Amino acid sequence: MIKLVVCGAAGRMGKEILSAVEESSDIQVIAGIEASNHESIGKVFGSTKIIDNIESVIEDTDCIVDFTNHKAAMENLEKVKVYKKPFVTGTTGFSKKELADIETLAKDLPVFLSPNMSVGVNYLYNLVKSSANVLEDYDIEVIETHHRAKKDAPSGTARAIAKVIKDARPDTTFIYGREGFVGGKNKNEVCINSIRGGDVVGEHRVLFLGDGEFIELRHYATSRRCFAAGTLEAVRFIVGKAPGLYSMKDMLAVK
Repeated sequence: MIKLVVCGAAGRMGKEILSAVEESSDIQVIAGIEASNHESIGKVFGSTKIIDNIESVIEDTDCIVDFTNHKAAMENLEKVKVYKKPFVTGTTGFSKKELADIETLAKDLPVFLSPNMSVGVNYLYNLVKSSANVLEDYDIEVIETHHRAKKDAPSGTARAIAKVIKDARPDTTFIYGREGFVGGKNKNEVCINSIRGGDVVGEHRVLFLGDGEFIELRHYATSRRCFAAGTLEAVRFIVGKAPGLYSMKDMLAVK
């Protein structure tokens, strides 16, 4: 039985992970973590009690899952590194410096980092890569849509898509939205458009636009359960692994 601690347990994703664990037979959550001033401290969700001291349970856990915010995730990772416990995070919004710090920390413990834990989205990256390589003369645009409460834009997944495009087409430049008399589209320009509203879990569209036709690659998350399921697969994958920085790409390669 894998013993899990979930940081951000009272949030949207945290609750979904707690629910998914209840349906699993090989994973058990021993504690949920939130900030000390959070209204959920002391409450119980399902069979999981919410506390504010991660260090009080680290030694008893096999893996830490983090869905908080970029600052809290870095603080949690700094605490976890002392114990060298596997750390899985789907948190987004990390700065370049924070990502570099994560790479450094991963030299001492196994870290699984993915801006999107959905298996489907990670296959979408492969489709984007192959399309960008084959459809050389097609323009590319990216559109992402999320619920009104999402704080970062563009989404971590949209940024990951942008990296895939940049790897396939090194001359690509990115802009974020358009306004005013901006002139025609530059051949190497890709615009990432962020839409916020309602309770949309997550939608990502990548358009390849040619003359007289266009192809659209689209992933739509109908619930957060796909992210929770992918997270638990990441936990199963990383427990027992050597120190290093891992991603969904590594996990899917094994599968």
